[in-house]
Amino acid sequence: MELNELSRFPSTHVEERISPHESEIIKYRDNRTNLVFTLTNGEKITGAIRWYDNVSIRVVQDDRSELTLMCSAIGYYRTSQ
Repeated sequence: MELNELSRFPSTHVEERISPHESEIIKYRDNRTNLVFTLTNGEKITGAIRWYDNVSIRVVQDDRSELTLMCSAIGYYRTSQ
């Protein structure tokens, strides 16, 4: 098959794009920004993001203890400043 024939086929590589929300999370993680997470039950957790995925966020608190928060349990978050 020649190169011209190959170019007619759609690429199987799909470029993934980062959403504005994910870009914000990455910025907070990389800067170790302290955030206040308000959970759906009203509880507030303060700490910096260690890692995250589509299901959960790992938070390092001021006393260096770590918590894994399920994304479905987070009502909203804001910077603690």
